[in-house]
Amino acid sequence: MVATMASLVIAAALVALVLTSTLSSHGKAQTGTANAPGVGLADSLQAQQALSTSLTAATTAVSGGGDYSTITTDVLSASNPSITYVNGPSSSSSVVSVATSSATASVTLVVRSAGGTCWVAWTGTGGTWYGAQTNQSSCTAPSLDVAPVASPVSATAIGWQRNGFPAG
Repeated sequence: MVATMASLVIAAALVALVLTSTLSSHGKAQTGTANAPGVGLADSLQAQQALSTSLTAATTAVSGGGDYSTITTDVLSASNPSITYVNGPSSSSSVVSVATSSATASVTLVVRSAGGTCWVAWTGTGGTWYGAQTNQSSCTAPSLDVAPVASPVSATAIGWQRNGFPAG
């Protein structure tokens, strides 16, 4: 009986706390991701997942022959219609920019997270590389005629590494 009473008191205190914070907002909704901790990280993870899914789709598309330079937005869209593939800039974490290069038999995939980080995946004759570039207003996949090399992430250049996305 004491445990039940203690549970009711705790529940009442929590309800009072929620009501107090709700009523003190005066009905004004706070908009934007800055007010919600973790939303920016979740959006970056969604962007990275879109690239990983896209890499898998590209690898599957060339498994029967050919190379990554033959990948098109239509091929990727047919493989995964939940992601939008474009030849131009990425506008969100579910829109992937695509560019190919016959020089390296490669495909470059780029997606922009809400925080302004361009997440990049490249696969071709030089293996698979992952990259990021911070503080960008637009993210368009570049056609790379040489394989990436390891470099730090910055606002002025894509930072590359193998085996996973760099810290953005």
